[in-house]
Amino acid sequence: MSYLNIYTGVVALGLTVGTPVLQAVAAEPEAVEEIVVTGSRIRRTDEGALPVQTITQAQIQSQGVTTSEQFLQTVSVAVQGNTNTVSASGSGVTSGGVSSVSLRGLGSQRTLVLIDGRRVAGGGTITDSTSVDINSIPLAAVERVEVLKEGASSVYGSDAIAGVINFILRKNYQGADVNAYYGDSTDGGAGISKASAVLGYGDIKSDRFNVMLVGSWQKEKALFGRQRSFADSSINEGAENDTTSGNAFPANVASEDGDVSGNPGAPGCSPSVSDPFFSPDVCRYDPSPQVALLPEAERWNVYGTARYAVTSDITAYLEASYSRNWQEYTIQPVPISDQFALPANNPLFNLDPYNGFATVLLRPSSPFYPTALVTGQTGGATPDLLVRYRSAITGNRRWTDTIEQPRFVLGIGGDSGTWNWDVAGLYSETTLTEDFRNGAPAYSRILPLLNSGQVNFFGDNSADVLAAADATQFRGEAYQTKTRIEGVAASVTHDLVAMKAGALALALGVEYRSEKFETIPSEAIQSGDISSYGGNFFPIDRSRDVFAGFAELNIPILQSLEANLAVRYDDYQGTGSKTVPKISLRWRPTDWVLLRASAGQGFRAPSLSELWQPQVTGVSAAGLNDPARCGVADANGVVNQDSRDCATQFPITLGGNPNLKPEESDNYTLGVVFEPSPNYSFGFDGFYVKLKETIIFGVSPTAILADIDRFGSLVTRGAPEAATPGLPGRIVNIDQVNLNFGETRVAGVDADFRTRFDIGRAGAITASIVGTYFTKYDIQNPDGSFDSILGEVTPVVNGAGGVIPRWHHYLTLGWSLGPWDATITQNFQTSYQDLPGNFQDTEVAGFKPRDVASYLTHDAQVAYHLDNWRFAVGARNFMNRDPPYTNAGGQNFFQTGYDPGYADPRGRFWYGQLTYSFAGGASQ
Repeated sequence: MSYLNIYTGVVALGLTVGTPVLQAVAAEPEAVEEIVVTGSRIRRTDEGALPVQTITQAQIQSQGVTTSEQFLQTVSVAVQGNTNTVSASGSGVTSGGVSSVSLRGLGSQRTLVLIDGRRVAGGGTITDSTSVDINSIPLAAVERVEVLKEGASSVYGSDAIAGVINFILRKNYQGADVNAYYGDSTDGGAGISKASAVLGYGDIKSDRFNVMLVGSWQKEKALFGRQRSFADSSINEGAENDTTSGNAFPANVASEDGDVSGNPGAPGCSPSVSDPFFSPDVCRYDPSPQVALLPEAERWNVYGTARYAVTSDITAYLEASYSRNWQEYTIQPVPISDQFALPANNPLFNLDPYNGFATVLLRPSSPFYPTALVTGQTGGATPDLLVRYRSAITGNRRWTDTIEQPRFVLGIGGDSGTWNWDVAGLYSETTLTEDFRNGAPAYSRILPLLNSGQVNFFGDNSADVLAAADATQFRGEAYQTKTRIEGVAASVTHDLVAMKAGALALALGVEYRSEKFETIPSEAIQSGDISSYGGNFFPIDRSRDVFAGFAELNIPILQSLEANLAVRYDDYQGTGSKTVPKISLRWRPTDWVLLRASAGQGFRAPSLSELWQPQVTGVSAAGLNDPARCGVADANGVVNQDSRDCATQFPITLGGNPNLKPEESDNYTLGVVFEPSPNYSFGFDGFYVKLKETIIFGVSPTAILADIDRFGSLVTRGAPEAATPGLPGRIVNIDQVNLNFGETRVAGVDADFRTRFDIGRAGAITASIVGTYFTKYDIQNPDGSFDSILGEVTPVVNGAGGVIPRWHHYLTLGWSLGPWDATITQNFQTSYQDLPGNFQDTEVAGFKPRDVASYLTHDAQVAYHLDNWRFAVGARNFMNRDPPYTNAGGQNFFQTGYDPGYADPRGRFWYGQLTYSFAGGASQ
């Protein structure tokens, strides 16, 4: 068969948290059940050649978390701040409310998220068809989560370059488990209410069947910038950073020749502000108080499974789930002025006075013309004025994102003689719908009104004007995306030969799946006529077939030494194919020492969205400067401070690239585990990943403008202007389309320590620490050289911003005595180098960017068990530690003062849990 892909997985139980290796050591060998651990298809009884971190359902409850996004922050290799989005990101980008996860900081598109070893349809943002919305996975149905901290290219897919997160759901559960949760922050906002239930009936072994139903509901309140002192202002004088906007209310005005500029109400600027970084004659709009740091949300999940023992050795199974995540975002009113480009297909594009921009002119005939301001500067002339306006008359922007995800698995498997086999079909779909509720006027309707002379840009407006403005609003469905995976997979395992050191075991499998990605933007969005989107989106309807085959061979060389060989073949229709090998070794020279190593390759074909997303226009984040024009003296010696060049937003082009090449990787691990006693273990695993032909979502405008020598080819300028002789033309576009960006090299060490000891009548103590130390994170420049981005904000990597902290650890200290147990945890990330403030002079001798402070939070929980009841109270971040300040907030996100992907803005968060369980159990 030409599309046979032989893939194998390397066994990797490794270092676990919650089901410690030390427990397996203490148990009798015959009592240990054979299991399949993430990273392999071959069943075994002990830890393998790759590191796996396991988080159990009990641990999830002890952390007081309610979503997958929250508990994955406890995984040291899951770098939340880089190349991925959290639910809060939707306030500033078209993320659709999707929360993704990025292992090793290599991006969510290289992190394979699975449910019971099978794929999940991507979250379906309008620009990303692969990243899975982890908040769509029902935590109540989870038995454990296994995190494979190494590329499993030979097992589940060669695209798992960064690793695998496998959500393993409950099976053969009998009884009931009902849970209620309520929590709120001490400083207000972001309260959470949650209820879940698990019901199971039947034992697959004695009754020949089992059915289980899981349901959960969760409601989350919004949190706004005005509710947190660290996020309520876009101005930080100490850091010389200012991400306010010159598109204000009351509006700023300027004449085209530059002879007039200012604000007739300044310095009385309310609701805008008088800004210390700017002249007191202008007003600046500070969006921070209006921005939702966390959205209002409501989440529903239902999961059901039925299993039937056809014979004592064969079981048929059906799994069905449905999730619905609804999130509402609120941010500041939309800016409208000549600083924002109109798409070429906008109906006003070629008309005066627009000519390609959302131009607003105020003529002397208007009753609101600021005559005194103008004549005071011109000596009598009253030219038309360009208005830089914040659309207060249409109000704050408000929209909702609804993610619906049905998923079905139908399969049969079992043992036939010495062969273990499984065949299953999969259907997984994600539909994301974005509805705009308020604050997004259509350019074709609002611009004629704003240019009519009847709008007061500096104060209150009449009821008729407000009604006319409201009539310009776009309300309803903005766009919808659909992502679908359907296919079938079959695998077999067999012990070929009984060797002296153990069985020579083989696993084989084949897989076929169809991938589809579709976007359905409204006609208004396609025309670029909706102001809030800063551009336009076009329909996509693309699909492809993927064929794969795998083989895995486990070779017991000696009693203490074994090897695992694997190979996988993937063929992506229209993109290419690749065969990738993998080898791993496991050596236990003594009972208490384990050495392990692996080497393999990965292959990731460009996703459908990376290839076929139409190229469209948009706008950058606010607060950016053109280094060739802003603050630069022209030929007449006049320093240019034009608001179109300084602390502003620039037009960008973003989208797919059908000429992208596939990514390839080399992955290596080398580790050691010490278990000197059943109550004590520690281990270290080194890792190295070399990613070639790295696909990025464009270089960010922040990075481009910070290093114009490297990235100047991505900037397009207009013709030089007579008003600024000797200076280059204004920026008319920054290219942010997807591209291959050379190599990325990542290296570091994972550390895992764990102990348990009795303290007599005082109970028992457990302690563990899981941490990751990065020694290298280098990216290749266009000229072939390499730069390290380790320990600094990384606006280049994938264009998503974020940071790669050099060290991240999660420490847990537990105590138990009879019905009582308590847990204290510590989450720590090291300091890192910030982006320069946008008002800092980076050319001065000795300039050094500031350091962002390290981030340290502590959580605690106390629980009491009474018969079938469990009562728990706890606090997350009980020291009420604020996120560290960073200039990246506001430059890369709408949230200012902190990085929403790096830190939690809620502060101290108290919660209570009540659980009732009876006659419950779970077995594989």
